[in-house]
Amino acid sequence: MPIRRRRNKARPDEATAWAMFMQAGCDFFDDLAAAGLTESAAHAFAEATWHRIGYDVLAVLDALHDGFPPYQRPIWAEEQFGKPNGERRYAC
Repeated sequence: MPIRRRRNKARPDEATAWAMFMQAGCDFFDDLAAAGLTESAAHAFAEATWHRIGYDVLAVLDALHDGFPPYQRPIWAEEQFGKPNGERRYAC
């Protein structure tokens, strides 16, 4: 029987923390503060993060807007950095 992986409860979900910032270019709800980042520091390595977890961020945004009007595409990160390079790691 396979061992079920457990998520680290002490660390917030990275894709969820970055979702608002990647959608709008601003962290309106201070979600990144829970991950230990200020908004100015987030701008410094947002591109690398987008290419690493971009598909996960899009999955989080899809889940947030489920049952509501869809969000406008392309989002800020897609306009700034292009399509994400990483593969989707999990489905929300």
